[in-house]
Formats: sequence, C-alpha cells, structure tokens
Amino acid sequence: MKKIIFILIAASVMPATSCSRWFVDSLGKSKVMEIKNGDGPGQVQIVRDEYSLSELSFRLEMHDGKAILADNNLKRVQVLDSSGTPELILGSVNNIDRSRFRAVNFNFSVIGAFTMDDSDNLYIQNRLQSRKGDEPGSFSPSYILVFNKDGELQYTMGKSGTPDLPFFYIEKLFTDSSDRLHVISRTFNSWELFIFNKRKREKYIDFSKIDFSENEDGYTYSGKIENMILTRSGDNILISVAYYHDVRFKYRKVYEFSLEDDKVVRELTTIPDPKNVLFNIVDDKIIYLWNIEGKRVKFILINTDGNIINNIRLDLDNNTIFSKIITDETGKMFSYHVAETTMKIYEWN
Repeated sequence: MKKIIFILIAASVMPATSCSRWFVDSLGKSKVMEIKNGDGPGQVQIVRDEYSLSELSFRLEMHDGKAILADNNLKRVQVLDSSGTPELILGSVNNIDRSRFRAVNFNFSVIGAFTMDDSDNLYIQNRLQSRKGDEPGSFSPSYILVFNKDGELQYTMGKSGTPDLPFFYIEKLFTDSSDRLHVISRTFNSWELFIFNKRKREKYIDFSKIDFSENEDGYTYSGKIENMILTRSGDNILISVAYYHDVRFKYRKVYEFSLEDDKVVRELTTIPDPKNVLFNIVDDKIIYLWNIEGKRVKFILINTDGNIINNIRLDLDNNTIFSKIITDETGKMFSYHVAETTMKIYEWN
C-alpha cells in the first residue's frame, strides 16, 4: 500500500513555569538557494511515485554558507556555494564537464552521514551494501572516508582509526571547533562515541555502561537514551534519556556529560511531555527542544540552568512533499523543502 512520506526534524516546546510560555515569536525566512531536479551539476535527483517520494535518497547539510548535498541515486556528494554553484562534485561524474567544474570520480557504495570541518575536509560514511540490499536504518558495516577540499581521498577510518574494524549504524558525524571528528554510533542496545584527531583515536565511550536508572516511590525506572548532542567546543555532550513506567512514558531528562571527566556532571532539565524532544544546543549554552503540530513547528529555548528564555515558531510551506529543518555548525537554522521539480533552502531568523 502506498503512503505519503513526510519527514520533519525540528525544535521545541515544553511546559513552562514562567510567563515566557505565553509569548511565542515567529521567525522569518529568506531563500538561500534553489536546487533543480535532474542529474546535472548542482542538481538533485528527486524520484517520486504517484503520492510522494518513493524513497529518501538524498540528504543536505549546511556549513559556512555552503550546502553539502549527498545523493544516493546519482552516487555523488556535491559542495555548493551560496549561489548553488558546485565547488566540488565527488562520486559518479562521467556526465560532468570537468573544464567547468571541479569533478572527482569516486565509487561510493551507500552514502550515509557526512560533515565538513573548518578546513573544508569532508568526512563521509560509506556503507557497504549487502547482496540483499539495505533496509532503511539497517546496521550494515561502514567506514568513514576523509577527502580534502579538492576531493582527494586522504585516508579511510574504522573504529580504531585504522580501517580494520568497521562501524555499524552511525547516528551522526560532528566536527568540533578544534576540527576533531566525533562519531556517534549505536546498535539496538547501546550508544558509543568515538573521538578522532586526524587518524588517531583519542577517546572511546560506551554509554551502555552508564546507569541512568531512577528510583521513585520504591519503583526503579530504567532510562533509555534517545539522543545525544555535542557542544561546539567538543568538551561536553548532552544526553536525552526517556523513562517509562511499564510501557507508559513518564518523563524525559537531559544530562550534561563531561568528555574530559568521563562522567555525568549534572542534570539540566526534566521534561514531562513526550512530544518535547532534544534537538540542538547553540553557542554551547542555549538548548533547543522541539514539538511539531502539523506544519507548525514550535521551539522552546532554555539555558543550561534549565530556565526558559524564549519560545519560537516556524510556519512551514504546506505545498511540499518533504521538508526538514537543520542547523549549521554555528547553530543557524535552515530548512529544505522538496517539491516535484525543485528543492528550496531557507534560512530562519
């Protein structure tokens, strides 16, 4: 049976204890660029069926005003400048005029997570596709490929830094302000963090060994990690943990974990509403939580003391088949919206 696919990742709202809950500011948007449907330079291949996207085959991230576009239908990664012109096309480039564009041939398997550091090095997860094909969210083995700004492969990374042990499901890649690569990986029962300085692995943490249980009224609630967000400095990580009474959601807590001390240093906030989910931290001090009401996205912004400092709303375009909200390395908020023939990117402020 066919069904409409609409995926949205956004930010926040939770019960407030001050008058801030009654005021909501609406953000405005400005168009950054428009990417057309196709297989040419600076384009994305949008494949849809009668109702919606047939599959999610592309992904976009923003970095320093540039758009990084990965397309598994075209088997390529493109770095686009602020006008949408390709600075680099990496992957299957047989139909690209190399006299006009910097195009580097590379045979990707399945492109997964990716990021860019401040030196414009690209870190790309290359998933090894099984003979039966990959299901969405599958835990197939993968490695991280590191390319310089000219698209030249520098080295390949596995769990130990050298390409021996592969990663499995990579949740996200992140580079901090010191250009260290952080890899958040998980399986069905555990979350892991790997920190690399160039090829060298500096730290490894298995978060399944941390006890997040809570005791209340003689009952023990086991915590389940839902999400992890790294600070830009790379010194701390926020861990969102959900607690249940049997199968009923009880509350969610957000903890601050010190990567220097290897321990939880404090509890930042308790969230009783299951719809309010950790999304991001900006400037290492403003935490975004998110809540979606149809096409209306609400945020609550809290500081690291757990106090509400603002409420924000985004009103999204209803005439799209797919929308997603993302942030760049500085915390600026963007969204991209896919229609039949084009993808539009907006900045919100």
